[in-house]
Amino acid sequence: MRIRKIAPVVVAAVLLTAGCGSDGDGDNGDNNSQNSAGSGSQQQEQKPESKPLAVELTQAQAEVVQDNDDLKTPQPEPDSGSEFTEKVEHRLRKDLLRAAKVNGKTTADCPAGVTLEASAASTCTASYEGVEIPFTVKIADDYGAGDFLIRYDAQQEKDLLVAKRVYQEFWERHEDSGGYEQKLTCDEIPAVKAVEKGADTGYKCQVWHEAGNRTTNFSVVMDTFGYSFTPVDN
Repeated sequence: MRIRKIAPVVVAAVLLTAGCGSDGDGDNGDNNSQNSAGSGSQQQEQKPESKPLAVELTQAQAEVVQDNDDLKTPQPEPDSGSEFTEKVEHRLRKDLLRAAKVNGKTTADCPAGVTLEASAASTCTASYEGVEIPFTVKIADDYGAGDFLIRYDAQQEKDLLVAKRVYQEFWERHEDSGGYEQKLTCDEIPAVKAVEKGADTGYKCQVWHEAGNRTTNFSVVMDTFGYSFTPVDN
């Protein structure tokens, strides 16, 4: 699903300066000049500084697909005569590819097979680029022996974190700088990692924006549709 771009919030900083008049001698004028120079120096020291994260994002991630149709179908594909477990395993591989949004090597295994009984739950494991994700496959409550169409639910027990997809989605949301200079950076995220479902991943991304010299950090959080980026205190 393509996520709508969100322009970064810009906060403009206003610099206030105080001027002093003098009716006294030249010494007072010199003191005023020194005080004015000192105030400028102090204000310069207080100017916020950008501390970019490890990975700078300067362009889109070309390997991240925009449509699931651009993902390669895992091979070999089961046919109509294949065992039900084989069909489920192939489906789990496709599910992981859709979670990754980047073509890669997948495997799947349901070591004890998928039990074909109403409400039965079976344990399976699928992997993407060597990272394993556990699944629970549950047969529908209304299943009847010999049913031609078998309904089931495949519950993914962990989420798949893919660095390129994180970088792409953060880029998409913040690439429009409104005509100002900006810098987009993220932590160096592992290429692929299994993480807790719906949790804060512990990684951050950042926007530095020229207007106001403003730096905003975001936590990378897993959500139903991929990743959300939650603003955090700098």
